Amino acid sequence: MTKIRSRDDSRIQDRRGQGGGGGGRGLPGGLGIPLPGKVGGGMVGILLMLAAVFLPKLLGGGGAPSGVGPAETSDTNPAGTCDSEIEQVLCGATDDVAEFWIRDFEPQFGGDREYLDTETVFFSGFTNTGCGQASAETGPFYCPNDNLVYFDLDFLQTLQNQLGIEGDLGVQYIVAHEYGHHVQNVLGTNAQVQQAQQRDPERANQYSVALELQADCLAGVWANDAERRDKLQDGDIEEAIGAAEAVGDDRIQQQTQGRIEPENWTHGSSEQRASWFRRGFSSGDAGRCNTFDEVL
Repeated sequence: MTKIRSRDDSRIQDRRGQGGGGGGRGLPGGLGIPLPGKVGGGMVGILLMLAAVFLPKLLGGGGAPSGVGPAETSDTNPAGTCDSEIEQVLCGATDDVAEFWIRDFEPQFGGDREYLDTETVFFSGFTNTGCGQASAETGPFYCPNDNLVYFDLDFLQTLQNQLGIEGDLGVQYIVAHEYGHHVQNVLGTNAQVQQAQQRDPERANQYSVALELQADCLAGVWANDAERRDKLQDGDIEEAIGAAEAVGDDRIQQQTQGRIEPENWTHGSSEQRASWFRRGFSSGDAGRCNTFDEVL
């Protein structure tokens, strides 16, 4: 269990209870995580097949972890947005990852570019985004058009055991990955990838894999800093690596369709995802996250 917990909701937009009915339109430009597949058609089917798979195991079951007492509302959090167990895990990661990039963006990347702070949106059912209407089945994702990270907590809490992900850092790895996409957006990498995909559509999936693996590596860079600040405990990194492996395209394809089709990968294999997270974690250097040089 990490020490990264928070009841601070200052970077959280809580839209739960505001979602409407009807089907989602898909998310052009959306960068869903952790489950691979194109948003819209096949993505929804994969997510529905994996319902009741993920979160209680991530958090070790239904009870509150040791060291976390009964939730209390506060002046900064009157609605209780960050009070439950999973909310504290997500809110803590949101703040910790954001503060890391605010502090380390310029040292990591140099130049005169400045990090743009952003927020995480909690929603239920459906919500409108800069990338279209999102539904729970989309999974956690980052929208580069409005610079926001989206989580449907109700959907997360239906995903339980098949992926075999354990520990707080499994959830927080997802947050760090999505904020890695935000870093890419600030740097202009996402726009460059979209342009490259349009110029070279036959390699569109390879560009997508490189983008996703770089976000995994950037998540590892943050985890390196969290460990140096004594925010992690024994076994946390192994849990994050297990989470990265569990959401590899090959693992998901094997579980959902009984066969592996590398030509359809959009996020990378289990080995690739774990390897790039390890590279970011072991180096603590975003300059080592050169996935486009090695994947393409």
